[in-house]
Amino acid sequence: MNKRVLTIVGIVAVGLLILYGFRGNSTGSAAAGEKNIAWADPGIAKEAVASGGKPVFLFVETDWCTFCKKMKAETFADADVQKQLNDRFVNIRINPEKNGVVRFTGEELTFAGLAEKLRVTGYPATFFFAADGQLLGGQPGYIDPSTFADLTAYIGGGYYTKYKFPEFQSLPKDQRM
Repeated sequence: MNKRVLTIVGIVAVGLLILYGFRGNSTGSAAAGEKNIAWADPGIAKEAVASGGKPVFLFVETDWCTFCKKMKAETFADADVQKQLNDRFVNIRINPEKNGVVRFTGEELTFAGLAEKLRVTGYPATFFFAADGQLLGGQPGYIDPSTFADLTAYIGGGYYTKYKFPEFQSLPKDQRM
């Protein structure tokens, strides 16, 4: 009887390990979208902006943030979002809870210092800057792939100089790109 119980416990344990392994793999693939985005080193962001003349996308995240993970798994996995970010932006991400330095807005700041300067109070936080470093706008929280693709087209295409965002969104898609 004891041998039978031990066998059952062993089978259950192996089953749980297999399930846990699959769960771990799916978590890893959920963040695959962010790996398809060309992230610039925050320490040389100023030089990257100056040489590329592109606007800047700044993603402020933490390791524990559920909606940061959701944004990376869903929004950054979207092919249109990836294309917009890679073609039209210098992409930077920082975690204010980790050590690091950003050289971008005319000064050198720690990750936490930049988050404080931008008044980040929750995660994720998304910011867009013109190529000259001027803050164009920021948005706290999760942004779905469709809205984010619209934002990147709006800013990356320079439409922010002609339209308010809701007006831009009402344009037919073929007039936006």
